Amino acid sequence: MEVSEIFQHRGLPVVSKWQIEDLRQMRGSVSFDLELTRTPIEYRGRRARFVFNGTIYEIDLDELPELDEESCDIYVYESGWRQLSIAGEHFYKLCVYRRGWAPTLMINGITMHSVLENPLDVTKRKVKYVRGRVFECCTGLGYTAIESLARGAKYVLTVEADPNVLLLASYNPYSRGLFGDRIDVELCDVMDFVKALRGASFDYIIHDPPRLSHSTQALYSEQLYTEYKRIVRRGGGLFHYTGSTGSKYRGISVWKGVAERLRYSGFVVERVERGFGVYARSK
Repeated sequence: MEVSEIFQHRGLPVVSKWQIEDLRQMRGSVSFDLELTRTPIEYRGRRARFVFNGTIYEIDLDELPELDEESCDIYVYESGWRQLSIAGEHFYKLCVYRRGWAPTLMINGITMHSVLENPLDVTKRKVKYVRGRVFECCTGLGYTAIESLARGAKYVLTVEADPNVLLLASYNPYSRGLFGDRIDVELCDVMDFVKALRGASFDYIIHDPPRLSHSTQALYSEQLYTEYKRIVRRGGGLFHYTGSTGSKYRGISVWKGVAERLRYSGFVVERVERGFGVYARSK
């Protein structure tokens, strides 16, 4: 599947339990992009009519998804409501835990973002020192790439290996900025891709892999970090997210291992935030 094919799903109505409840209560306006905007609604009996992203929709209130108080599920309207999930070798879905929060990605029941705070707040800490041209792995829902531009990066090249992740991102209202002019998204294996990049072509690298227990060893390898050292300019920065699992995986300190391999690869480790990540620069 090409990236351009994946991105065609943008702009459809997307709701969680809070917006579904607004529709059931026949509110005068409802958000169809998880509280980013609100849309006026015209009710006729048990039917609701509205215009969203230039398309007229008419939905039956009796056909709204049934969700309980504990549900975090998100639904998209495509000739009827369906859960934003993908079942295959793994099970992927989008979830939201508070009204007005950005969604998190869940794979096989494991959340890929924090559920204790808005994922966007976590993202802001990841991009604190970005500058110039940024290389990112892994794209996920695109929050890091989008926030990098907001923080002042001139350009972001981001790599994602899993097409199912990008497909869910294409429906996510909070991933809209991923499809802008100053972000390039590549669907490929990062190790293969980074080897083909010119040396010293980026000012900053953000490495945001899944937690070690749900990732490949290659994403935490000295071999990859050495390639990062090659493509980042002298004096350029790197942030490596390790997450709050941190502390230990099979008796190994994740952040200590990351810091050690970054040093072996030629980086100077400037700071470690336990349970969050490692900041380094190229010497």
